[in-house]
Amino acid sequence: MSFRPLPVLTFFTLVSLVILVLLGNWQYRRFSEKMALDNTPIAWTNIDGNVVPGSEAMVYSYTDGSAAWRRVVAIDTAEEVVFTPIEVLYQVEPPQPCLGPDCGAGMRFAARGLYQSPRGRNAFTGTDSPETGIFYTLDPSVLGALLPADDAARVHGRVFEPDTIQLTENGRSMAGENPFARARPDSELPPQRHFGYAITWWGLAMALLGVYLAFHYQKGRLRFRKGSDA
Repeated sequence: MSFRPLPVLTFFTLVSLVILVLLGNWQYRRFSEKMALDNTPIAWTNIDGNVVPGSEAMVYSYTDGSAAWRRVVAIDTAEEVVFTPIEVLYQVEPPQPCLGPDCGAGMRFAARGLYQSPRGRNAFTGTDSPETGIFYTLDPSVLGALLPADDAARVHGRVFEPDTIQLTENGRSMAGENPFARARPDSELPPQRHFGYAITWWGLAMALLGVYLAFHYQKGRLRFRKGSDA
C-alpha cells in the first residue's frame, strides 16, 4: 500500500475528526449521566401547610414536547413558605389565575414530593406580568413579590414538586404523575436523544474519514497493491 497524504487537507481532516469524536463522547457521557439519574431512587419528602391567600400564579412551562401552564401557590408550613404547583394545564393561552385576598384562603395542602432548584431565565423567556399573575419562570424569588413582606422573607429558595398533581387537557382533569417531579429536572431532552446525537457525531466522523480516503484514492495518492512489491 502506498499513501501520499495532502498536508493541508490532512491537517483539517484530523482537526475535524477530533472535534466530531469529542462531541460524540460528550453526548454519550450526558446519556450515561441522565440514565444513572433516572435509575436513582428519589428521596421523597413531605410538606403540610396552608395556602397563602392571593399567592396563586400561572407559570409557563414546557414538558415532553408540549406547552403547559402550571397553577402555582405558596404554602405556609409555619416554618417557611414554599411555592408548589398544584395543577398542570396543557394549553397555549395562559389561564386566568385567582387573584385577591380571598383566593386560596383557608385551603390546606399536604403532599409528598421533592425539591428542585429553579431554572434561570434565558434570551427566549417571556416577560412576567405580576399584576395579572402570569410568569414565565418558576422562581420563588420572583413569585415572592406576590406575598406580604413577612411571608416573602420566609420563602424557600427551591420549588416543591408534588409526585401527584392535577392534569388538565381539553377541559378534562384527572390526578396523575407530575411530569416535573423527576430526579432529572431537564425533562425536555431525554437520555435517548443524547445517545442518538452521539451516534450522529460518530457517524459523521466515520463519513469524513471515508471521504478523505476516497478523495486520496481518486487522486492516485492512495493505492492498494496485491502480492509482493518485488
